[in-house]
Amino acid sequence: MANLGYGYTQQECIDVASEFAVQLGKRTKDKPLSMKWIKGFFKKWPEMRVTKPRALGFARAKMASEVVVMTYFDHLETCLQRNKLLDKPHLIFNVNEKGVSILHKPPHIVAGTNHTAQAVTSGIGKTLRQ
Repeated sequence: MANLGYGYTQQECIDVASEFAVQLGKRTKDKPLSMKWIKGFFKKWPEMRVTKPRALGFARAKMASEVVVMTYFDHLETCLQRNKLLDKPHLIFNVNEKGVSILHKPPHIVAGTNHTAQAVTSGIGKTLRQ
C-alpha cells in the first residue's frame, strides 16, 4: 500500500495482523499482537522496514503533473479491479470530503526496502476550505 500513497504505521500493521490472527483462530480479540510481534516480523522479513516519507507540501501538491495524477488513477483502477470493486461503489468509502490539508507531517510507515514513499495521506493539519 505504501507504493500507492497509503502506508501503514507500525500500530496499524499490528492492528491488521491482530484482526487477521483472530479470523484465523490463532488469537483472541482480548489478546492483540504487540510491538514485540512486529519486531519479530521485521526479523523474519528483512525486506520490510520502517521509513519516514517526505511531507507533501501544499505547493508541490498543487503542482502535481498530469502524468502523476494519471499514474495514480491507473493504480487505483488496478486496485479496484483486483478487489472486484468497480461495480460496487457502496463498498468504497471516502474519509474526508471537507477540504484539502495544507500542513502535512507524515507518520513513520512500514514499506519494502526497495520502496521510497513519496508521501502518505494521513494525519491532522490545517484544512483549506472554499
